[in-house]
Amino acid sequence: SLPAGSLEAALTALAAQTGDELLYGPELVAGRKAQALSGRFTADQALARLLQDSDIVASHAGPRVIVLKAKATSARPTAAAVSPIAAPFGAEAPGRVTPPPSPPAGDPAIATIFAAGSSAPPAATVEEVRVTGTLIRGGSPAAPVLVLDRKALEASGYATVAESLQAIPQNFGGTSTEQTAGGVRADPLHTNNGYSTGVNLRGLGSTSTLILVDGRRLAAAGNKGDFSDVSGIPAIAVQRVEVLLDGASALYGSDAVGGVVNFILRKDLEGGEIRLHAGSGGDGPEEQLVSVGLGHAWRSGSFVLTYEGYHRDALPTSARDLTASSDLRPLGGTDHRDTFSYPGNILRTDPATGLSAPFWAIPAGQAGVGLKPTDFLAGVTNLYNQNAGFDLLPDQRRQSVYGTFHQDVSPRIEVSGDARYSYRIAEAVLPGITSTLTVRPANPFFVSPNGATSNSIRYAFGGLGLHPSGRADVASFSTTLGFDAKLFGDWRLSAYGAFAEERTENTQSHTLQSTILSEALGNTVDNPGTAYSAARDGFFNPYASVASGNSAATLAAITSGLSAAREKSETRSVNVEADGSVIRLPGGEVRLAVGAQVRKETFALSGFNFNSGVAPTPIRSNTGGRTVGAAFAEFQVPLVGPDNARPGVQRLDLSAAVRAEHYSDFGSTVNPRLGLQWAPVSDVLVRSTYGQSYRAPSLFDLHDQLLNGPIFTNLGTASVLTLARQGGNPGLRPETAKSWTAGIDYSPHEIPNLKVSASWFQTMFRNRIAAPLATATPVTLLVDPRYSPFIQRISPTTNAQDLALITQLLADPATTKQFGTFSPTDFVAIIDERQVNTGGLLVRGIDLLGSYQHDGFGGLFSYAANASWMLDYKLALTPAVSASELVGQIGSPPRFRARLSADWTRGPLTLGAVANNSSGFGDSVGNQVSRQITLDLRLRLAGPKDTIWDRSALTLSVRNVFDRAPPFYDNPLGFGYVPGSGDVIGRFISIDLTRTW
Repeated sequence: SLPAGSLEAALTALAAQTGDELLYGPELVAGRKAQALSGRFTADQALARLLQDSDIVASHAGPRVIVLKAKATSARPTAAAVSPIAAPFGAEAPGRVTPPPSPPAGDPAIATIFAAGSSAPPAATVEEVRVTGTLIRGGSPAAPVLVLDRKALEASGYATVAESLQAIPQNFGGTSTEQTAGGVRADPLHTNNGYSTGVNLRGLGSTSTLILVDGRRLAAAGNKGDFSDVSGIPAIAVQRVEVLLDGASALYGSDAVGGVVNFILRKDLEGGEIRLHAGSGGDGPEEQLVSVGLGHAWRSGSFVLTYEGYHRDALPTSARDLTASSDLRPLGGTDHRDTFSYPGNILRTDPATGLSAPFWAIPAGQAGVGLKPTDFLAGVTNLYNQNAGFDLLPDQRRQSVYGTFHQDVSPRIEVSGDARYSYRIAEAVLPGITSTLTVRPANPFFVSPNGATSNSIRYAFGGLGLHPSGRADVASFSTTLGFDAKLFGDWRLSAYGAFAEERTENTQSHTLQSTILSEALGNTVDNPGTAYSAARDGFFNPYASVASGNSAATLAAITSGLSAAREKSETRSVNVEADGSVIRLPGGEVRLAVGAQVRKETFALSGFNFNSGVAPTPIRSNTGGRTVGAAFAEFQVPLVGPDNARPGVQRLDLSAAVRAEHYSDFGSTVNPRLGLQWAPVSDVLVRSTYGQSYRAPSLFDLHDQLLNGPIFTNLGTASVLTLARQGGNPGLRPETAKSWTAGIDYSPHEIPNLKVSASWFQTMFRNRIAAPLATATPVTLLVDPRYSPFIQRISPTTNAQDLALITQLLADPATTKQFGTFSPTDFVAIIDERQVNTGGLLVRGIDLLGSYQHDGFGGLFSYAANASWMLDYKLALTPAVSASELVGQIGSPPRFRARLSADWTRGPLTLGAVANNSSGFGDSVGNQVSRQITLDLRLRLAGPKDTIWDRSALTLSVRNVFDRAPPFYDNPLGFGYVPGSGDVIGRFISIDLTRTW
């Protein structure tokens, strides 16, 4: 029911009812009138009736985007995303005329929509539509694109954008998250010492998902510089997030193998906006967020400035039943407590296995003085809860600032720029130190249970409350400056220069100082170069099992180790691009985009290690860089359009793109991409894409310093030590991939506001860069024949050459000692965890999305669904072995993930519910993990109009209402869940207060 009046008002009201975006310039509708419209119509029918007396034609730029233009012109509005389903977290937003210069009054959560009844004016000008998945303004990508607008992000119940992205079914947490970076040991390569958060689409790895901000690359994150950190992007600055679920190296270059995530930041804000957020989980953690945005627009330009501050407490292992103890028997599992214990265990060589194993337990409850050989408990093993005393999640504090401006300097040229800065501190208590102590008669407390001249003791310093501390300081900065110029006809030229930098400093303190430990045990004479003196401060007594058995000074000296690593990555780029129409066919305008880019990437590592010796030892500085030059083009050909449509072919579009790149260190590559869109009838769109992608090894994959680290694995029922070789691999080759998608979008005219989409995808890697042993489970690593090329079995107790080799490696400065020292006879294998070119990976699956709206109970019901079903995840570790099916296995993506939402809005009140479903897992020895289903609830109340609460809103969110813990898994690492897949926070209640002015 639309009253007669101005055409602009009628279009605004129609968009508010239909959920479509109507894009047009102000001159198109100025002074035009519309007749009254009343009755039941489809969205297209209603729009056609409003435009029937004008020379304005409407064309779909996407399933929910409609461009209006005069019949004789080819203007190309842009500024909104094209997506089959625009709100995977909740109901699709009401219709919008995009973008409004400020959030609608009374509803700051809807920052990119124009809602019915809002007092804010609709947008007067729309310059361009830029869509992730195509370089052509106003173009429609054939690949599936998810769009999370501000309403969807805020409705998700998460405080940060990084958390919201972790919840979408197409994203698999993997190793590049803060939940897997700490003591849960889910990231054996320790690639994320900054507690950063990446995006891992399809489980192809965060290194295969390209992250963009307004189409520009971020600097690399992680201590290998191989992924992008999204945790520093302030939520208040985000207009929407576009997720391209397809390989796109032909459009965006290297790294866009698994997909692209493009953060579109706000460019217009009239007035101000503030958001206050507070939340808490059961037994922690607590989080707080405050964000403020200010902006102003004038006739020829605008500016926006935002600030966001965020803090979340650490979450200790003791706060959750699944992590409080590594003895999982009370939960239905087995006892995974460690034989590196407090009190310790004295070793002997097991005659059955030839391995050094605990045999005598040091008795509990005594000071370690006057012990006799018979006091030790033969055949008994002390066990220690290695989960005690450290943090699952770090304490995170972040400050973020973002500013942008644009200004017309002439009728044909607009200049724009932006800058973003974020500083984040993450602090955590790390797992306790374990070590194999060698004790000889020089130690005044020495006593041997069997008369030997020395003891080897498996010891856990965590039993004394001694835990290392970790701190990461992460600063990121990016800025761009560019211009857009109108050329001839509808051609536009865009150019920009961009700079991005990320600095990470990771410090680990209170780690083991092996030189002082040797002095304290009496194994070496007092070193005048250290601050410790055994004669003055006392010898270390490893036989004591009460805190008073050792002095505080001795313990502090032993754990005075310190190390720091500093990583800096930079990305500089210059981009020039032009696009416009080249020829008109019966189906419409053929559009072309061409451009060039030069990008320079650098990465540098420095720092020091003071875990041994009398002075800090600088780590080997590592710097590297590469320059990438690119030329690219894309065209879209409308073979069939409104003017030549025929039965069975209402629309037929062909698109093609190609990008040629030259790497200063890897030569050249050319990657094509094809797309096809066919509408047999007006409410059905069939689409398909094919593309090739390319990713060169990261600079640190190639040149990282060599590092050796002890890692515990399983051998039968025993927990044994392996020495992991880590670092760069100069022999790596680039990885390539071929990607296919096919899908159908259905929007029946008979059922208004129903949108359904199905997409099939397949990606096939060759020479995939990966570290096979990094994803292997400790249970099977030493026995699975697939891993044998990367494992060297050793027997130091029986083979002199093996003993010499492992002794040499343990003495190597590249061997880390901050978490303990071990005897050469403790090790059973040397494993290679470096990146290699594997045989390949095949990923195949189906995405299902849908949304629907209808009236009911005096309000509007809105539903949305997003589901991803993984059919295959086949990995070949080497070219010589066949691929193994890993879908649904521990460390790989689940077979099925879904997120279903329902909202009901009546006036100022919104009630919402979201159901999350993730299928179960299994491991190679038959352990099964159940599926997890959780429910989230949300209540939003907008302030009454014409009161002091006008333009204010209060939102109460409850995630995981029934406090469902992650499904139990008898994890050999001693945690009762699957890190990277299960969320240990549980029920989380938060409240948000927003206000605009």
